[in-house]
Amino acid sequence: MNIATSTQMKNSFGRYLDIALSQGEVLVERHGKIVAKLISYQKSQTYLADSLKGLAAKNEDPAE
Repeated sequence: MNIATSTQMKNSFGRYLDIALSQGEVLVERHGKIVAKLISYQKSQTYLADSLKGLAAKNEDPAE
C-alpha cells in the first residue's frame, strides 16, 4: 500500500499517477490521517462493478 502526504502528492503528482497506474492506488495523508485515495481508472471500473454486484446480492429477495 502506498501512502503519500498531501505535500508529496502536490510536489510529485506525476510520480503518484504512475504508482496508481502500476499498483492500483495511492492513499493521501494529511496531518497524519488518510483523507483521500488516488485510484487508477481501470481499478475504479472494477471497484464500481464489484460494488454494484454486492448491492444487487444484498437486495435479492430470499423468498424468490
